[in-house]
Amino acid sequence: MRLGTCSLALLLAACLVTAAAEEPKPPMQVILLGTGYPRPDPERAGPATALVVGEKLFIVDAGRGVVLRLAAAELPAACGVAGSKCLRAVFLTHLHSDHTSGLPDLFTTSWIFGRHQPLELYGPKGTKEMAAALEKFFAADIRIRRDLTEMHPGAGTTLNAHTLKEGVVYEDSDVRITAFAVDHRPVVPVFGYRFDSGGKSVVISGDTRPSENLIKHAKGADILIHEAYLPEHFDRVDTPEVAARLKAYHSSAEEAGQVAAQAGVKLLVLTHLVPGETESERVFLERAGKHFKGKIVVGRDLLRF
Repeated sequence: MRLGTCSLALLLAACLVTAAAEEPKPPMQVILLGTGYPRPDPERAGPATALVVGEKLFIVDAGRGVVLRLAAAELPAACGVAGSKCLRAVFLTHLHSDHTSGLPDLFTTSWIFGRHQPLELYGPKGTKEMAAALEKFFAADIRIRRDLTEMHPGAGTTLNAHTLKEGVVYEDSDVRITAFAVDHRPVVPVFGYRFDSGGKSVVISGDTRPSENLIKHAKGADILIHEAYLPEHFDRVDTPEVAARLKAYHSSAEEAGQVAAQAGVKLLVLTHLVPGETESERVFLERAGKHFKGKIVVGRDLLRF
């Protein structure tokens, strides 16, 4: 009888372990928070992408207007007040102002409205210095809110900055995030990111010219979110010298299509659009579609995948 009881207990334990092992991971959702470029555009916020895995929120880049787009995406309702309760980390591709100008707002607003832990910030060399400068810049405001009103816990007033190297930079039971170098020279280093969760993979190119390392890390991805420009725009608004420089360290829509085709991705999403006018969307599709025969979407703010 005792043996039978033990056997039953072992069987139940084994069943519980098996059930836990087979429990499906929460689906990963992608929201385009900002699809614009440095020129201010009320229809397109600065570069920013949200990835939601269950109750965990990750943000790649924090361009102009990121907090307002989080609110518009109703991430506050899903992730706590002001989208902050489940904000696990922010990942920067590089430190250009159009990719980081929303970070001060994200840092302070997420703390004021509920983030009680340090904000985890990942980025290239210089990220730690940027984080320290932000903490210093807001020191007086933080002191007043924390010490005088006694309303806001102090732990959320810090940025825990990490300097990236290539490889897996974050991993838990639901998601693995890999950073890899892309080619935005003369800006070095610049990173792209791959998110893998529950059998779904999403790759974000960051700013880059066509990159073999990007193609390698995007192989077989479900979604590739890639920057794109139209060459004639630079030719029209810049001097020949400036236009040539800009083209040399970014990717055209046609080049983005080539990368997607070589990587064998399922869906190509174009972002960081230059120019950002809606009437240019057909041209973006045609150019990228010259080489990539899969599904192509010209990104707009708040699109979800």
